[in-house]
Amino acid sequence: MQKVDISKFKGKKTALVFSGGVVKAAAWHLGVSLALDEFGFCLNSNGKKSEDGLDISTYVGSSAGALISLYFASGFRPIDIIAATIENSNPTLKPITYKDMLSLTNPMKKPPKSTTYDPFDGLPFYIKALLTPFLNISGLFSTHGLHRYIQKNVIHSDDFSDYSADLFVVATQLDHSRKVIFSKFNYPNPSHDPTAVYYTGISICDAVAASMSVPPFYAPYPVKNSLTKQIDYYIDGEIRETLSTHVAIDNGCEIIISSWTHTPYHYHDEIGSLVNYGIPAICIQAIYLLIQKKIVDHRSRRLNSKDILETVSDYMKKDKFTESQRKKITSILEQKLNHQPNLHLIDIYPSHENYNLFFKNSFSLNADKMAEIIKMGYKRTYEIFRQKDLF
Repeated sequence: MQKVDISKFKGKKTALVFSGGVVKAAAWHLGVSLALDEFGFCLNSNGKKSEDGLDISTYVGSSAGALISLYFASGFRPIDIIAATIENSNPTLKPITYKDMLSLTNPMKKPPKSTTYDPFDGLPFYIKALLTPFLNISGLFSTHGLHRYIQKNVIHSDDFSDYSADLFVVATQLDHSRKVIFSKFNYPNPSHDPTAVYYTGISICDAVAASMSVPPFYAPYPVKNSLTKQIDYYIDGEIRETLSTHVAIDNGCEIIISSWTHTPYHYHDEIGSLVNYGIPAICIQAIYLLIQKKIVDHRSRRLNSKDILETVSDYMKKDKFTESQRKKITSILEQKLNHQPNLHLIDIYPSHENYNLFFKNSFSLNADKMAEIIKMGYKRTYEIFRQKDLF
């Protein structure tokens, strides 16, 4: 591959933000990370620093992205994880198996439930009899197997504070409209979302297992609240907000590289319409459309804020405002619009020409299939970083 110039990144506090998406997303993130490693970034954050100021030491992850973030925070390089996952040739890291992913273990007892809720009330008896058993399960599998895998094979400590990297794991509280960011930092609530909170005092294994609990495949994961001593249940970290770039901003990062896979399918003659591929493909498309819209809206708000600031600044220059007046008014607008002028966002996601990724099985651990996705993420990262207007 042609060399990529990353000199603009030197000395800048850079973050990696990884989305969810089960195995498919994890493989894509590994491809992205492998390319970044080849560019010269130092992703090995187990207390090591690069000599040229190209460290990435802030990791924000949801679901599968939380696990990939933890690998890097624990000192594994992308090639280490790929060797273990694809080639099964890394003696220092055991690959995840289906036994880890599809655990039926759920040692926590459910809390008592009320008799006031009956979602099948009024339906014919035979339909109620058919559907009622589904009320007794909260998910097909649990993430307790993944919890055990992380504890035995990945971490060197279960305490966020013992890691030199700044690791943030995002989850959603089931019985509340609360997005929770587990980390070692007790930051204030994000200004753009008062329902988002930072939690400390939770173990890394519990945080990652909670973030990976994607409904309905995985049951909500129980975590004991260190303050209330009550059990809270958590589900996937991206339910409320996809790509928690604001976390990296709260951590003072100037450059945020986000990796995500939720690109909706666009019609191609050789594939045809998704209507021919049944409920799974249609449901995936619906989810991707929702997620992509969230990301597009967030990026659009940032561009609109930038346009407003530039328009007002140009007006003040033409109307001969003093430089101090212009800077003061611009500063006030930046605060009101929650705009960081020196922040750079880089999104690495599949193009619509990468439609083959859309049809990949999200849960498949097949080495050849994962290798294909890793290559896609790798090549796409090179494409993005070769763009002249990257900054």
